[in-house]
Amino acid sequence: MPKRGRTTAILLATGAVVVGVLAVVSFKGDLLRGWFHRQSDSERIQGKWKIVSIVESGQALPESKLGYCIFEGEMMLILDPNGKATVGSLPVAYRLDEDHKPGWFDTDRGLGEWNLGIYELNGDTLRICSSWERPTGFETEANSGNLLIVLQRE
Repeated sequence: MPKRGRTTAILLATGAVVVGVLAVVSFKGDLLRGWFHRQSDSERIQGKWKIVSIVESGQALPESKLGYCIFEGEMMLILDPNGKATVGSLPVAYRLDEDHKPGWFDTDRGLGEWNLGIYELNGDTLRICSSWERPTGFETEANSGNLLIVLQRE
């Protein structure tokens, strides 16, 4: 093969290898981004949850009264044990701040006032403790005004 033909063949082969490598790197980059993307708590909390327990000021709500909670976007809705919305059951705005440990979970009381809370999301278990003032732990004692809710993902 003449020298000029050999140079052209080498350049074409090198170009093909470079294009192939770039395609693989691009594909692997997308693949790796998907593998290493960590969902935020706001993403992980979405969906239907079974309320496992509710304790308010040290008093547990009977199991027969426990229903479900649905998180959709920045709204949540409490459902009765049969999975139906009850009379007066309206969606409530909530906000998460996972930059704090434990994370902050606040619910809208209306007119610009918020119940202040903390939350812990561990796999398929969500714990929320809420009150007029932000609780410092996941406890609720008599006359504390704290509400502790434990939920399990459906």
